[in-house]
Amino acid sequence: MSDRDQTTNDQQSEEPIIEQAEIAKERVAADALIAIAPGIVVLIIAGILYYYQRTQQGLFASVGIVLAIIGAGLIGYGLFKMNKVREIEGHPIDCPFCEKTNILTSKPENDFRCVHCNRDVPVTDGKVLNVYQVRCGFCNTLNFYSDKSTGLICESCDREIPIATDEENQNKKVFEAYTIHDDNQPYDLILLQAPDSEDMVKTLQQMLALNRNQVKEIIDDLPQTLLTGIPKKKAELLTAQIAVHKGKAESKVSGT
Repeated sequence: MSDRDQTTNDQQSEEPIIEQAEIAKERVAADALIAIAPGIVVLIIAGILYYYQRTQQGLFASVGIVLAIIGAGLIGYGLFKMNKVREIEGHPIDCPFCEKTNILTSKPENDFRCVHCNRDVPVTDGKVLNVYQVRCGFCNTLNFYSDKSTGLICESCDREIPIATDEENQNKKVFEAYTIHDDNQPYDLILLQAPDSEDMVKTLQQMLALNRNQVKEIIDDLPQTLLTGIPKKKAELLTAQIAVHKGKAESKVSGT
């Protein structure tokens, strides 16, 4: 291992473990009880052996003494851990997202997760960064970002939201791989099959803004291109409407 790797590992091992103060207290108290409970049991066994060793001519005296020492040691360690609970100090840090307070065991140097809103609170050089609000242009959902953000994906529709900190770098390219991208190419809607039914005629009339005779002429001479240069989502929606009335249509990129 190189000196550089060793130095990095030493720095990582020296970094304090940040956790919620209440969770830390519960963890330390649980460790204390795990030590105290067996210690009490061992002391009881030692007392029983001491009581019966008088009738056994001291046969269990040495075992009882050893168990008494072990039990006392466990209880002493448990009481020591209990005292550590009082020494855990709380450092209140307000979450910039939900504005609720997190009580941490130490001042954070890196990002930490808020227990109230379950978001990662951005921290740089021990300072909690401000967060900014932006609404998704697709679904209007409110999203948050900070100066540390390399990009932003909408929490509701998973589309990428342009933000002021966006930069063209390798992280940005990887980030974009996990976002939804809309297909902005124009599509043509082609009617392949259509029954000469009243429901189908009414559907095509509303869709194409044509009269009844014009729609019947289209149905009698299939396949027919109904619409051109429409968005993909609209083409998919109209295809589904035609399928409801036992027709068949397809959409393809215009000009192909």
